[in-house]
This record gives sequence, C-alpha cells and structure tokens, in this order.
Amino acid sequence: MKNIGGNALVIKEVNINLVRRVLKERKQATKRQIAEDTGLSIVTAGSVLEVLVRQNEVLAAGQISSSGGRPARQYIYNDEHALALILFPFEERGGICIRCTVVTLFGRCLYEVNRPVEQVDLACFEAIIDELLNRYPAIQAIGFGLPGAEAGGRLVLSDYEALRGIPVAEHFRERYQKRVIIENDVNAAAIGYHSRTGRAAAASAVYLYFPDRFPPGAGIIINGKLHRGKSGFAGEVANIPLGISWSGSEWQSSPAGLMEAIARLTATVSSVLNPDAVVLYGSFLQVDHLSGIMEQCAGLLPPGAAPQIVLSTDFAADYLDGMIVSTLATLETGLQLTKFEA
Repeated sequence: MKNIGGNALVIKEVNINLVRRVLKERKQATKRQIAEDTGLSIVTAGSVLEVLVRQNEVLAAGQISSSGGRPARQYIYNDEHALALILFPFEERGGICIRCTVVTLFGRCLYEVNRPVEQVDLACFEAIIDELLNRYPAIQAIGFGLPGAEAGGRLVLSDYEALRGIPVAEHFRERYQKRVIIENDVNAAAIGYHSRTGRAAAASAVYLYFPDRFPPGAGIIINGKLHRGKSGFAGEVANIPLGISWSGSEWQSSPAGLMEAIARLTATVSSVLNPDAVVLYGSFLQVDHLSGIMEQCAGLLPPGAAPQIVLSTDFAADYLDGMIVSTLATLETGLQLTKFEA
C-alpha cells in the first residue's frame, strides 16, 4: 500500500506539472484546451485546476462562448504566485550600488532600484532582502550576481574583500529558507545573451568580457548549457599563457594592439571549444574593431574553424537577463513531465 500511495502522489504531481506547463506557455486557457494539450482527460485536468486555484497559482477568470456549447471558463496562470529577487553590485560615479530587481515567474519586472552602499558585505544584502521580503512576501528565490568564483561553497575569488572565504549562498539559505544561487557576472551575461537572442538550444558560444579595470573573463555555453568546469574555474581565460599582460593597459594602447590581443584570445578559445559564436563585450570595443578581429582570427585558424564573432552592446542587460533566467530556474520542478491519468 505504501508504494501505491507513493506512486499516486508522483502521478498527481506530474499531472500538476503538465497543466502548469501548458498554462505557463498559453498564459490562459480553458479546461478543454488544457486537456487537449496535455493529453489528460477533462476530469483529470479539472481536478488539477481545482488544486492550482486553491493554491492561488491559477486564477479562474471569466467565461468565453464556445461553438454550440455552454460558455467555457478561462484559467489564467498567476505569475505572481512566486517571485524571484535578483541582487548584484556595480560601480557608479565612483561609488558602489546594489541593483535590486524583483521579477515574476514570467520574468516580468515588479520592482527595480539601485541602492547605494558603503561596502559590499553580508549586512548590506541582509538589509535590502529584509525590506523586500516584507514588501514582496511571495519571493521564493534569491539570485546574487557576484564577480569571482566559488569552491567548496565559499567565495574564494571576489572583488569584494568582505565576502572572500564566506559561504555566502549557505548563509542566506539558512537565514531566509529560500532557494539561493550565486552566479558570476560573465557567466550570467553568457546565459542572458544566449537566452535573449533566442539561439538554438544545442548551440555553443563563448562570451568574452573585457572589464575596464580587470582582466578578461569568459562565460562558456556548450549545447545550450553553461559549462563551469570541475571546480567552477572554466572561463578564467586571463590565465591562458598568451604573453599578454591583461592587468595592464598596454594591449589597449593602440587599435592594432587591441585587435591583435582579442583575436589571439578568440582563436585560442576557438581552438579548444570550437564554438558556433564568440560574443565580445568591452566598453571600449566598437563595431569598427570587429572586421580587424575577424580577419586576424581567421588567419590564426584553419579554414572553416573561425566562429561567428559578434559584439554585444549591453552587458548590463545580458547580465540581468542571465540572473533572471538562472534564479527562476531554481523554482522549476525537476519532475519528468510524462502523462499519467489519475
């Protein structure tokens, strides 16, 4: 009897996720439309809808006329049922701000503001989160965008001294009992660009980010998914021994030197990963630089091996979109959506 009960619970949860998926895709639908799209019976679809309406995850809306039959009730997915909070620090006019964004399950922005802080530490995040949880109690996931790298659950590399060696994600999971992720800036930008441009799920790309004051980093997408490497070190391209002093400004001292350095790095990552595309971002990069970079890169690689090279013009948008995608993904169920009848 225990196995039967367990199986029944799994079947119920899978059916709920089938209906949830259809409503998320359609935004609103009738019971019959949901049954047709999921392959469930109208009775089973109706039972699932009752559960979701009780949970306030689905809203029962008005009725629409149907051809030759009684009016059918519309059901709308309530994307404010669960919310995600995105936080990441950035420099502005010589000071530090925390970008705070609250989004719905559809990625719809409900709140966005830049909060100036004295320093980036646990306390500054706690003050912001406490306030926003009080204002938006439906927040179920928190995403932190933090440049650096994690190892063993701790930030071993960080631009912010007060966070180095700290188990940031675990601290906030225990404090708030929410789902928490940490993503570094260039990884998030790679995810965001890939998602925002609608690239094929199986596509591979390398996002090369050239900050104003720090060495470059890369976000690597393989078969549509972020590649982190064994210990999260993938993408630390400044460590590739190319003989370029990325920490200095000499490589940027002339357009020719800049294009040569970026072409050599692009050719190197292309030789290892053979991506469909390499995306470049740097505040100093212009469209005029692309032709020189592409020409030199093609000269360093065998025929047909050079990737498409494109320039992103909005790192902040790529970064935020990636953080939204990654944080909302923590609220998605891992159950296989295989049809069962209750």
